[in-house]
Amino acid sequence: MNIRTRRRRGTLLAAIVSAGMVSMPSAFVVGQLPLAAPSKDKQAFGLDDKDVLLYLEAISQIKEKSSRLSPDITRARIIEQSLRAYLSQRDVCCDYLTREEYRTFKESLNERYVGVGMEIKQDRDGRIVCVPHPESPAARAGIAVGDQLKRIDGVSVNGKSIFAVGAMARGKPGTEVTFVVVTGGGNERLVRVMRASVALPSVVKRFVDRKPILEVSHFTRDTGARMKEIVKGWERDEPIIVDLRGNGGGDIHAAIDSARLFLPEGKTIVAVETRKGANRYETRAAAVNVTTPVYLWQDEGTGSAAEVFIAALTDNNRGVSIGKRSAGEAVWEEIIELSDGSALVLATGNLQTPRGMRFQGRGLMPTYGLKDGVVDRMDYLMKVRELLAARKTGRLHGDQRSVG
Repeated sequence: MNIRTRRRRGTLLAAIVSAGMVSMPSAFVVGQLPLAAPSKDKQAFGLDDKDVLLYLEAISQIKEKSSRLSPDITRARIIEQSLRAYLSQRDVCCDYLTREEYRTFKESLNERYVGVGMEIKQDRDGRIVCVPHPESPAARAGIAVGDQLKRIDGVSVNGKSIFAVGAMARGKPGTEVTFVVVTGGGNERLVRVMRASVALPSVVKRFVDRKPILEVSHFTRDTGARMKEIVKGWERDEPIIVDLRGNGGGDIHAAIDSARLFLPEGKTIVAVETRKGANRYETRAAAVNVTTPVYLWQDEGTGSAAEVFIAALTDNNRGVSIGKRSAGEAVWEEIIELSDGSALVLATGNLQTPRGMRFQGRGLMPTYGLKDGVVDRMDYLMKVRELLAARKTGRLHGDQRSVG
């Protein structure tokens, strides 16, 4: 897994971990928590507050007197478990990483380590779900999209942070890692995979029934530049079809940069609502094509940064979406390193569409929905052709949103 990061004051972590990828449904910022110098009458972090002292007193009493705990448990362990339990009750994606877990996670970013060409996601129930990329070592070994991950090298992933799980899957090239997964049919399987460096392009141009399609599997730092080159050479009389099915997100800033390629200057792309107010991201003079019709394909696996890209184009009347309701993953989260080297994963904001709609847990309805049940790319392509024909005859009127 190669986690790609973007540095600023702290680190913007597009929790996409490619080549063994950890993919989180959010944008992340990793930063050092500033340690303010204690004043004469108030200690740093308010440690003289009665509520904090009460918490520490309770921890001490639990450690000393609880008959339900092992005698050798430490106060640090109790604090760790209480923080993790509290955060997980609020959001399955929020977490506390111990100093060792966070150190291991950062070490796994070393370029000497590689993965197996698979994203892992945490669903709303806290389960770790596998999303192997086509032709990756994980896919060739037999891991399928949607398989639930149970163990890595014999160690259970239950209760572990997705960052810790991602670090467990990475290692040196040519080494073997074992996964225990539960298939969609409920069968438990042991799968052996050889770690390897995998080049997984985030965006490619393919032809389907002679129609050019822009397939975006995830958003990374180079997605915008690659998309720009492809769109600049797009066939003159062909609509721009962007396939975002199964795109779980990635680097939100890459999605913002990609949306700018299609929008005129001054348009809102996304807003991040925090406790301090809303931060709006707008277009600049960087558009490549603002006239060619754009058709966006989405499904239940389209989430996070991919939803930002879709909403930016549809809300600004630059494109229409086809398919089914998207995943609804719209939380902005930060990784905050604490003074002892441990870290918090906190939800600090909500993503909003240009029109101000929150879509966390709701998803984005497509402009044009497809029928329930299994649909394939030809169903999407047929819908595009139907819309193009209606456009030419002037029969296309208004917003045709329907439930997919």
